[in-house]
This record gives sequence, C-alpha cells and structure tokens, in this order.
Amino acid sequence: MSGEFLTELGRLLGDDTAGTATDRVFLGRGAGAAGEVYTVVPAIGKARLLVPHGDRRAAGAAIRHTSAPRSAKDRLRQRVLAGVFSTGLGSRTLGDLVFRDRLAVQAQPSLAEHLSGLLGQRVRLSVRFGPPRANRKPVLQLIDDRAHTVAYAKMAVNELTSTLIAAEHRALRLLADRDLVPARVPDVLHFGKWAGAELLVVGALPVSLEAPPDGLTPLSLAAMRSIAQVQGVTRGTYAGSTYAARLAAQVDALGDRPTAVLMRRALAACADAEIGFGCWHGDWNGGNMSVRDGELLLWDFERFTPDVPVGYDPLHFELHEAVAVRHTDPVVAARSVAERAAELLAPLGVDAEVANEVAALYFIEIGSRYLGDGLDNLGRPMGRVDEWINGAFAGLGGRWASLVGDN
Repeated sequence: MSGEFLTELGRLLGDDTAGTATDRVFLGRGAGAAGEVYTVVPAIGKARLLVPHGDRRAAGAAIRHTSAPRSAKDRLRQRVLAGVFSTGLGSRTLGDLVFRDRLAVQAQPSLAEHLSGLLGQRVRLSVRFGPPRANRKPVLQLIDDRAHTVAYAKMAVNELTSTLIAAEHRALRLLADRDLVPARVPDVLHFGKWAGAELLVVGALPVSLEAPPDGLTPLSLAAMRSIAQVQGVTRGTYAGSTYAARLAAQVDALGDRPTAVLMRRALAACADAEIGFGCWHGDWNGGNMSVRDGELLLWDFERFTPDVPVGYDPLHFELHEAVAVRHTDPVVAARSVAERAAELLAPLGVDAEVANEVAALYFIEIGSRYLGDGLDNLGRPMGRVDEWINGAFAGLGGRWASLVGDN
C-alpha cells in the first residue's frame, strides 16, 4: 500500500475539491486535533484498514465486522485486534497506541458528514481495502452511535472501479423485489457522486460473524439456482448466443499471446453446444456471503452478468475457495474443478453431455477477465492464467486436453 493511495483516499474522505491533497490531508505519525482522524492498520506501507481514531466503540465494531474470518487463526487474530481497539481509557484506545500511523482529513463537509445526512443519523467511517489489484477500491463501513454497522459504501478510484460500481448498482436494482429465496441481497440506499467519484451506498445485511460453510451446500446451491433463474433461462447453441460475441471480444482484447490462441480454439470447439443461459453473480465466494436463519446473504455484485451459461457460479466458487482459502496451487485447483465439472454443474440442471463445454467457457471467461485486468502482473496466484488454464483443459480430457498439446 503506497502513501499515494492513502493520500488520494484522504482526499476522497474529505472531498478535497477546492485545494490540493497536501493542504488538507495529513498522513504520518501524530495528527492535529482538527478534522477527522483515522488510525492506519497496521501501517502506511501495508495498510489494510482505517478505523476511527479515539473512538473505542466504533473502532472495535469496525474490526469485528470487517469480514467473517475463514480460519481459526484469522478468527483469533480478529478477536485480539478488536480487543486491542476496544480497550483503553477515555477517548484513547490501546489500538491507537499500538498502531501509530494516522490519516487525518480537514474538510467541510466531509464524506462522513455527507453520508450522515443521507442516512439521517450520525455515522463514523471505517475503511478497508485489499491488496493492489486493478479493481481495488475503498469499502466504507458506516457505524452509528450505538456501534452498529448500518450500511456500506463503495467509492471509485479509477475507470475500472467506476464501471464496476455502476454495474453493481444496476445489478442490485434489477434484483430488488425479486424472489431470490433462499438468497437475500442488500438494498440500495444511494447512488451518486462524491468528489467526482461514483459512490454507492447499500444497507448492511444481518451477517453472521461465523465463517460461512466450507464448500458448496444445498443452501448455497439453491441460492445459485435462484440467481441463475432470476430473469429466466433460455436455451440455444453457444455460437448463436449474444454471449458468444461478448466473450470473443474479451479474448480478442488479449491479442495473439499463446493463451489467447488456445482460448479461441476452445471457443470454436464449443460452437454447437446446446446450453442454458441465465445470470451469474460473477464472483461468488465465501467472502461475499453469510448464512443466517436459513438465508444465504450475498453481496458484491460488481461482476453480475445476465445471459451467460448457467453453472458458472459453482465452478467459480470451487476454484476460488481452493486457491484463496485452501492455498491449493492454481494449476492443481483448476484441473480438479475441470475433472468434477459434471458433478458440480448437475445441481444447477446442466446436462452431463455439455458439462465440459460449460466448464471450458467458464475457464475462458475468468481467465480472459483476469488477464484483461492485469492480474498476471501483480503476483497473485490466479494471475498465472497461462499456467492454470492448461491444467483446466487437461482436466477436461479428450479433445480439450488435445488443445493443450497443440498449443
């Protein structure tokens, strides 16, 4: 995490439209009393979270509700960190003493004040962000005076994140008031601009603090069916679908690199496959869902897309969880998902006869997306598309494996 990103974030938090960032954003150790002050966790060079400085209840709530830990080690780390920020005297927290870096913004009105006006109540902000990647953006947690999370907000920082936030707004509006049982999605509270950037505010779902179930379950598969069928399911050949042109264009944008050539050959092999087309979430994984009282709470719809082959969501879930949670090598993970394609797709009604074609199209979809977003240049495991897509096609066997041999 660079200081430049945090300084730009400070500008957005303070709506620094009238002056330069250096005039109204402070980043470093120690901060003046004026303005809004955030504690940087753990430090400027590797920041992952900003929490309200000097507010034990809000800071503790921010830590506890940042995400549902996926492992016992992560759960312990989160509990300890929440305890550190919840402990202290007066307005000082132990966390403010342990973590010394600060981000302070001075502006009237600030983003926190703007959001307070939108919601009709005072809120404090906590901000989280992931590791460097093309779609990295600040996600804001809005915390009320009772230390309850009442909403979340996303802000755009570049052209890609502007596109994604607008897409999520469209998706949530489409899904609003639809019968998604057993799935439940956030309500849109506001969509507009702040400091020239897209701003989306959604209501907080009553998520469980427990980690989601490991692996696909009857509940998650039922929710995936609901999302897939929300606009109905149509059947036809891949070549005759509108999706074919969209995916071909996505691959063509990669040029003539060997992986793109392999993808084009695989697309040609799918031309006559008769498959069902519906919707998919676009990034369904354990970090975007929670289970509570028989409902599957689901969020982060930036990549939601209609008119795609039914079955992408369970394939993506399995691949993501294997690599991101179980730390399986992506080549091994992709091959395993490919070998189990018929099994994974059957609960969504995909015929075994076309399971390999649907899986091949999914691997091309996600691989070309990752390469188009530059994930291969960021050192992330799934960015190794040139390697794992060969494993995926090998796992499909038959003519798909022969494509790899010809590459």
